[in-house]
Amino acid sequence: MHLVRHGRRTGDQSLISLALPVLLMRCEANLFVKVPDGQLPEAATIREEILGAFGELFASDGTGEAPDELDFYECKFNRAFRFFRIDVVRREIARLAKVAQMPEPDDEAEQGPYDEVFARVSEAFRSPATQEGDVLRGEIYDAILALPPDERDAVILVHVMGYQEESDDPDKETAATRCDCKGRTIRNRLTRAAAKLARFKEAL
Repeated sequence: MHLVRHGRRTGDQSLISLALPVLLMRCEANLFVKVPDGQLPEAATIREEILGAFGELFASDGTGEAPDELDFYECKFNRAFRFFRIDVVRREIARLAKVAQMPEPDDEAEQGPYDEVFARVSEAFRSPATQEGDVLRGEIYDAILALPPDERDAVILVHVMGYQEESDDPDKETAATRCDCKGRTIRNRLTRAAAKLARFKEAL
């Protein structure tokens, strides 16, 4: 980090060419572990976005409202990059929650044991931004990402992206087809996830 910044500020392109690829390879290796394929939809795209946004920090180094922002990276690189990575992942989850076309609830349909929990979690995603709400949403994002991979995928696909659990149409893409399992398996995973997320039920 120090060498890249020094090279940029002194105009030493050869130093940048030597140091920057090594730094980005280190970041890429970290992302393959922390944002692996299967953890989030379009994980590869998210990794590229994180690397791209990280690279943009160098372009603004020494300028703008936070000219010394990269000082923290020089001192505590792993911690700083972790915060940076988590911020991008949280924004992606929030974006998916906003653009997903969630089906309208059927008042006549029998509610499953987890419906109220996920209804309140979805409400937190869609509520207007407030300081208290942002803290709660951050906790919910972290809780979802901490779920076992199969439960996490089911929650994101159904309750963030808006996929149906299953369909009688064999050509329709659903949570079950995305996860290569039966609809009953998806429902079981959601039930287990709801038990872990139930602590947010009364807070929303």
